[in-house]
Amino acid sequence: MIFIVSASVALLLLALTAFGILKFDVPGFDGIQKLVLHVSREIAKPSLVGVFFTTLFGGLFFFYLPIEFLYIRATYSKLDGGLLIALHLSGLLISFTVNYFLGRIAARACIKLIGPKKFYRMKGFLNQYGTVAVFAFNALPLPAPILSAVLGVIRYKKKVFYPLFLTGQAVQCFVILFFVRYVLSGRIF
Repeated sequence: MIFIVSASVALLLLALTAFGILKFDVPGFDGIQKLVLHVSREIAKPSLVGVFFTTLFGGLFFFYLPIEFLYIRATYSKLDGGLLIALHLSGLLISFTVNYFLGRIAARACIKLIGPKKFYRMKGFLNQYGTVAVFAFNALPLPAPILSAVLGVIRYKKKVFYPLFLTGQAVQCFVILFFVRYVLSGRIF
């Protein structure tokens, strides 16, 4: 518990410093501030790099960005639909992999925190209904990044997780792209 609180405070101070709210004379923070400013500018405008950064950082379970909202906004722009989907999925692939492996690292702590009985009951439920849950959480606007970390905790099979996650996200991307570009404007790609 002390480690979690200490890490949270350290991350908060780092974030406040990176965004320029706190001023410290620590070497290297100027570069971090410039990087954060560049990333936030790219996310603010609908660009292909901004779509990638949105999903790269927004797909992390501990960093919130409204991924679906920003993707919908990007589909209204004149960006190529195929590249838009490819960059969206590649950013999510990286961030969900990070979530999965952070979950695997924290598995023992989670078992102690939740309790072995509840943990193994949850693991049995996800092993039984996990395919439906993974697909649904990724195809619908549900908190899929958190689910990817939980699946890492229970050591869910990667060869089942990745195809279901990518399929669900691809379905969501195609539906949004089709609705925005074809139904609202009459063009698809």
